[in-house]
Amino acid sequence: MSLKPKSWKRVHAVREAQVKLAIGAAAAAQRNEATLVNNAERLKRLRDNAFDAGHCANGASLHAQLELAQRLIRADGEINVALGRARQHLAQAERQRTAAYIDRETTSKLLGRAIAAADETAERKAARLPLKRKYPKEAEE
Repeated sequence: MSLKPKSWKRVHAVREAQVKLAIGAAAAAQRNEATLVNNAERLKRLRDNAFDAGHCANGASLHAQLELAQRLIRADGEINVALGRARQHLAQAERQRTAAYIDRETTSKLLGRAIAAADETAERKAARLPLKRKYPKEAEE
């Protein structure tokens, strides 16, 4: 803790920037996860409708319908894997955001202590200075 208040202010500014970056990264990860959840729900609805073969007039259209259903099932598996990765990324971003908040708060406390110590040192130095004495002009002559 030998840093001066000016140095701690620079460190605090860096920590503040890190918090803002961490908030942005967490928000982006949350948007990505929400988008994947929305896409998974849309894909599920589409997949559920793909097995309805009531409108197929011949074997070729039934085959195409089943092919589409199989592709949608594979896509559902892939989107679930992507969703798992997105949730892991979101959890990591949240941990980094929390760590950035903790670092910023710690730096704020240390900055406050450094300012208080600098003020105290300045007061002690000022107390040690001799007082200026004004002599009357008569005593000088």
